[in-house]
Amino acid sequence: MTPKNTLWALLALMFACGMSDALYAAAHMHMPVWWMILSAFLSSFLPYYWYRLDSEARLYRRPRWLSSAVVALAPLGIPLYLLRSRPQGRRLASLARMSGFLLMMLGAGLAGIMAFFVMPG
Repeated sequence: MTPKNTLWALLALMFACGMSDALYAAAHMHMPVWWMILSAFLSSFLPYYWYRLDSEARLYRRPRWLSSAVVALAPLGIPLYLLRSRPQGRRLASLARMSGFLLMMLGAGLAGIMAFFVMPG
């Protein structure tokens, strides 16, 4: 798998989470525990997996503390990784791309919610 494919998987997960949230809310049911555990695991694993693939492609030596930060506090760990791993003139551009991707993740979640409500039946 490539770093880009991992990001696509993360967008698909956000879409599925949005759709399942809408489905269970509309049915006035509680979400199954297995889905909550699986989606929580994947939402931690996929950013870390992207980080691992990206750092290997860039030959960046991953410090243990940064690996832990990416898993435990991805909103802080990923920007730190981008700032440390990118060349001087590319750091702001990488943060801007990350911000754009965060907007895409939000959009994928909202698209999942909307897709549920426009489905026939």
